[in-house]
Amino acid sequence: MDTHGTYQGGRGRPAFTPSVPVRGVFPALPAADAALLVRTEFGDEAGWRALLVSLGGVDEDSWIGADGAADEPPGGGYPLRALVVDDPVFDGLAPGQVPALVPPGKHTPLVTLADVRTFTEPGRPLTAVDLYDAPGHIAVLPARMAGSMACNLEISNMDFHSYVLEDGTEPWWDN
Repeated sequence: MDTHGTYQGGRGRPAFTPSVPVRGVFPALPAADAALLVRTEFGDEAGWRALLVSLGGVDEDSWIGADGAADEPPGGGYPLRALVVDDPVFDGLAPGQVPALVPPGKHTPLVTLADVRTFTEPGRPLTAVDLYDAPGHIAVLPARMAGSMACNLEISNMDFHSYVLEDGTEPWWDN
């Protein structure tokens, strides 16, 4: 980890350096035996709403995919079932800070961040954070692939590094 709490491992896509100072204190994330989708950028409300719609919408309990429908989302992948964390207290949360905020006692297979990249790059990429093998390591993938990643991690069909892009290679999910 660097001084910002960002993983600087040698495998795959290098971690990005925050463009703003990183806050040091955040509350714990909600305890869940499912993936979490955490909003860390609050400057684009319309983009946030569009992201949630593209992922199937959120129910009254803040869950995406809670109805258990296994329909494939548009563009491929598997639907994301996740607890949505939409709280400005997490504004600016860096990936390297996430593992320390996941409460013990529950098996949270994946935390994905809707950060600046999500609202400025094509495909609405989410930043997935490794919680177990190399805590804080990131994989950046299109939002449509987050459900597949969460599902594969949950059943140990693939590991986190299967989703980390190697420099100069095309993502396997685009082949």
